Amino acid sequence: AADSRSRGSFFAFFSAIALCCGAAEGILDGTSVELMQELELSGAEVQSTAFAFKTAGSLVAYAASPLTLAAFSSHYAAAKVCALVPAIAVPISMCASFPSLPPADVRISSGFSAFFSRGALFGAFFLFIRGAVPTESDTFSSFISTKVSGVWVGVRNTSSNIGSFVALVSFQALPRKITQNLRLTILTTASLAVLVGGAIRFLLAVKDFSSLPWMYALCAAAVGAVDSLSFLPNLAICADCAPKDFGALGFAVLSLVLDLGDQVSSRLAASLTEAFHLGSDKDRSWTHLGSFVVVCRLCALLPLCLLPGFDRDRQLLETCEASGTEVTLQDGAQT
Repeated sequence: AADSRSRGSFFAFFSAIALCCGAAEGILDGTSVELMQELELSGAEVQSTAFAFKTAGSLVAYAASPLTLAAFSSHYAAAKVCALVPAIAVPISMCASFPSLPPADVRISSGFSAFFSRGALFGAFFLFIRGAVPTESDTFSSFISTKVSGVWVGVRNTSSNIGSFVALVSFQALPRKITQNLRLTILTTASLAVLVGGAIRFLLAVKDFSSLPWMYALCAAAVGAVDSLSFLPNLAICADCAPKDFGALGFAVLSLVLDLGDQVSSRLAASLTEAFHLGSDKDRSWTHLGSFVVVCRLCALLPLCLLPGFDRDRQLLETCEASGTEVTLQDGAQT
C-alpha cells in the first residue's frame, strides 16, 4: 500500500510539472507569434529561433541531469530541485516587453472571421494530414535499445538534440529570400528527411553496428537535424495562419490540430508495426525493420500533394492579409 501511494504521488507530481511546463510553453509560443506579427517577420524565421532555443535548453537539461542526481541523496530530492528551476524565468519575464493588444471587442470582431477563413482552414487541414503520417521513431527507438547500453541511448538522444540545434541555427543563416519561401522550405526539408533520414535509418536497420555504438549516436545527430528541419514548416504554418490579435490562441489551436494528427500517426505506426511483426517478443523480430522505415519515410511525401493549394487558391495569403503578417509562398515575393 505504501508503495502504491508512493507511485501515485510520483505520477501526480510528474503530471503537475508537465502541465505547468506545457502551459508556459504554449503561452511563450503564442507570444512569439504576436511578436512576429508586430515586427512583420515570417513564421519560419521566428519559429526557427524559438525552436533552436528550446533545443538548447533541452541540451542543458540533459547535461545537468546526471550532475543533479549525483549531488543529492535521492531522486525525489533531485526532482524537487529541478521543479524549482523554471522559477528562474519569472524575473526574466518581468524584464521582457510583450506586444500590446487592442481592445477585446476589436479583437473579437476581427479575429472570428480570420479563424474561419479559407486560409486558416486549409492550413489546419494540411497540418492534420502532415501530422497523421506514420513515423518509425518510436519503433526504431525500441530497436536501438536492443543494440546499445542505456548510457549510449542517452548519448544518442543528446546527439539528436545537438544535430537539431545545429540544423536550426544553420537555417537562420540562410538568406531571407529562402527562409521566407514556405513552399520551397516544405519541399526541401521534407525531401531531405525522406532521403537522408530514411537512408541512414535503413542502413542501421539492415546492418549490425552493435560493436560501434558511436555510430548510432553519430547517425542520430544527422537524422535529428533533417527531422527538425522537416518539422519546422509545421510551426511556421501555425504562426503564419494565426489571426492578428489572436496570435497566441491561433497558434495553440493549430498546434492542437497538429497534435491530433500525431495521435492518428501513432495509431497508424502501431498498426504497421504489427503488420511487419516487429519487436523482440516471441514470434517477432527486427527482420523487416528496413522495409518499415522505407514505408514510413515515403508516406511523409504524401502531404506534398497539397502544396499546390498554397499557390493556386492562395489560401495562406488570405489569412496573412487578414492578420497583417507577411509570408512568401513562391519565388520570395512578399505580400
